[in-house]
Amino acid sequence: MYTGSISRLPPVALPPSASRRLAAVGRDPINLHKALAHAPALLAPLLDLIHALRFDAAVSRGLRELMICRIAQLEGSDYELAHHLPMAVESGLDAEQLASLDRWREADCFSVPQRAVLGYAEHLGAGAPRDDAALDACLNPVEQTELTVTGATYIALGRMLRALDVRVDEGLSD
Repeated sequence: MYTGSISRLPPVALPPSASRRLAAVGRDPINLHKALAHAPALLAPLLDLIHALRFDAAVSRGLRELMICRIAQLEGSDYELAHHLPMAVESGLDAEQLASLDRWREADCFSVPQRAVLGYAEHLGAGAPRDDAALDACLNPVEQTELTVTGATYIALGRMLRALDVRVDEGLSD
């Protein structure tokens, strides 16, 4: 139950270091940042990792968002979906693709590289067998590594969000 808070923990001020990191990339704090502000020494490097995944990765933004959205589905993270479905659209994914994520194997709206990423998301997030041939045919080692870190990071974030019962930010929920 929420009593004016954004998570099951009481609200705290965002540490100045986190505020500076967010301002440097033109972002306002979201409920995830505010909930993790209880551990500022951990929030700072996590923000650095998230920002590196978002702004410094070689793999296309569309493939990263596809990975994140499928991981969010597997984790049951409404919070991550609320934030990343709009980013997925901005990155070029269409409504049919986003509606078909949970049944991507039967859908014909995904490219071969997208299918490789979705299969890899299920390997990371649900223990499905890894298809090395599909990955190697579509993604170079840098891209595979970045997608591995992206998927693992968003699995961890989904679990943090669930454990701390972080509420979807106002204006993003249905």
